[in-house]
Order: sequence, then structure tokens, then C-alpha cells
Amino acid sequence: NLHPSGLQQPLRVTSAGDGAVQAVVTVSGAPIVPEPAVEKGFKIERKYYTLAGTPADPTKAKQNDRFAVVLKITEPLPQFGRIIVADYLPAGFEIDNPRLVSSGDTGTLAWIEDAQEPVNAEFRDDRFSAAFQRKSGDPSVFTVAYVVRAVSPGRYVQPQAYVEDMYRPDRFGRTGTGTIEVTAAK
Repeated sequence: NLHPSGLQQPLRVTSAGDGAVQAVVTVSGAPIVPEPAVEKGFKIERKYYTLAGTPADPTKAKQNDRFAVVLKITEPLPQFGRIIVADYLPAGFEIDNPRLVSSGDTGTLAWIEDAQEPVNAEFRDDRFSAAFQRKSGDPSVFTVAYVVRAVSPGRYVQPQAYVEDMYRPDRFGRTGTGTIEVTAAK
């Protein structure tokens, strides 16, 4: 562990021996400010709708409001790959009735365009994730959706959603961040 004062100078490692030395350097940390949205082989967009398909504004949610979260992924040049899509939930929201959209079955969300069935979908406390098997020749645009409910009043950070080729991590995309406010039910 380096002390912050030690980071003012470059770190130098030397070997006093004659043989080659292998070194492994591990760096971890959290950014001071959220990373910006980026598109490197994929573009991901997150939009909120009512369950009937009308655009909704989650920044002014009321407790117990339900939203369809639609993640639209664009891969301009589809390639073979195993793709993971993950969307972390803002605190104050939880995934509601995952049976509505499990395994890509959008059921009551039939209005969603370009829906693709994931190979696997997980509905966790803090995120929704879905895995897709892609190949060249697939449509450039595909979507996946899930339903959330606003449960706890407060002001929360809307984390980034991201998409990544699991075996080529240089191919990825992520959304920006934002804030969401949930007001108490009356």
C-alpha cells in the first residue's frame, strides 16, 4: 500500500540480481467522478416507460410507481460474441415480478421493439443482467426489458448500464449516470 505522498514520484522497481524478474502489478480504485458514456463497438441506451408503453420520467417517481426499463443495444457491425448486458438499479428501486420478462418473454410488454431472448437473465437485488449469444448477420439493434418499482422515498444516483463482449472487453458501451427522486406515496 502506497501512501498518497508516495504517489507524487514515479514508482521504480529494480532488481539487484542477474536473472530476469517477473512482476505483477495490480491497481484498484474507484473514480472520483462517474465515467462518461462511451461507445466502443456497442451503444447502450436506457429508457423508462409505463407498462403500457408510454415514455415515463423516473426522475420524478412516486413510491409504488412501476416502470418498464428498456435497454436498447446497438452493435453497428455484429460479430460473434458472448455479450453481457448489466443495469445496476438506483437505490430506492427494486425489480418487480421478474416472471413478466424472464427469458426474454416480454409478456405484457409486447409493445417493445427488437426484443431478443437472452441466453440467461438474472434479476438481483442490485441489478438486472442478461447474456446474449451474438453472431455476424444478427440484427444490429436488440433490446431487453425488465420491470422496476419505486419503493423507498429519497434522492438516488442512477448508475450506468453497460454492455460488454465477455471475451473481448475492448468491445463495450456504457450509459451516463443521473439522479432519480422517489417521493412518498400519499
